[in-house]
Amino acid sequence: MDLQQIRYFLETVAAGSLSRAAVRLGISQPALSRQIGNLEASLQQSLLYRHGRGVSLTDAGRRFEEVAQDVMRRLADVRTELAAGAIDNTGSVSLGMPPSLSASMGADLALRFAAEFPRAQLRLREAFSAVLLEWTEAARVDIAVLYDARSSRSLIATPLMLEDLFMVEPPSTRADATLEPVSLPELASRACVLPGPENGLRRVVDAACAAEGVRPRVLTEVDCVAALKQLVERGVGPTVLPFGAVHREVRDGRLRVRPFRSSAMRALLVLATPANQPITPLTRAVMRIVQDEVARLVPLDILRGVTRNLEGPRPRPRPDRESPEAVG
Repeated sequence: MDLQQIRYFLETVAAGSLSRAAVRLGISQPALSRQIGNLEASLQQSLLYRHGRGVSLTDAGRRFEEVAQDVMRRLADVRTELAAGAIDNTGSVSLGMPPSLSASMGADLALRFAAEFPRAQLRLREAFSAVLLEWTEAARVDIAVLYDARSSRSLIATPLMLEDLFMVEPPSTRADATLEPVSLPELASRACVLPGPENGLRRVVDAACAAEGVRPRVLTEVDCVAALKQLVERGVGPTVLPFGAVHREVRDGRLRVRPFRSSAMRALLVLATPANQPITPLTRAVMRIVQDEVARLVPLDILRGVTRNLEGPRPRPRPDRESPEAVG
């Protein structure tokens, strides 16, 4: 297998036939067919199904195309980066972040970028994951932090953090108030205020509850983190948020959090970029800064979750998270 064979394969898939691909590539159809055949032989799999109208992908071909597209995109990014030499200190980059994360690290991230690249411009845009996903796929932002997104034809996603979710409640004045971990059926027994169903965090909650046959009792749906916290403070009902969204209120004694028993109550944060445009050196620098800031804030107990081995099984909550000192 070599890069030329991969390029020929992708061009054939895009053209939909060997004859059209051969014309685009400027080679004969028999030569192109031999190259595709050699690629299939090296993989010991048929990648293309030949028929009267041209070619179609087999199941193995679809999987190989997905990986091959990613490889070629990455090579193009490296070529762009090497050709550019140093990072353009006068460029600009836009970063989309969900409210739950921008509240805890947006300001520090902006200050760090300004210190490292004083002649460049960073534009921070805040929105929920559903909107950020649309912006990223349409290349309206250069990079976004998304909940529970995966790579696709229009998106390149890199795991960032597996973030713990918590039940957020007003501080209790009762002597018998418990800080024990929450079981999912409690979401069905109490009237909750939650984001709407298209929200990334809400999808995690709904999926975890569905797996245990639980249907959350939703009093109202609010797509605003600040409003959710205010409703909880006023005693309207509990909500579910990552710790970073409420760490200041917990520190000030205005809210309290309890972890969930279910290991499914964790949300995967990813760094996402549009698949149809190269990742510039300045964008890559922002990705590095975001990763560094997340890694810095976890030990400070501003964010709670894990940043390593994100592709493996989701870990259970640490025992110290279940103690009053860790929760408060």
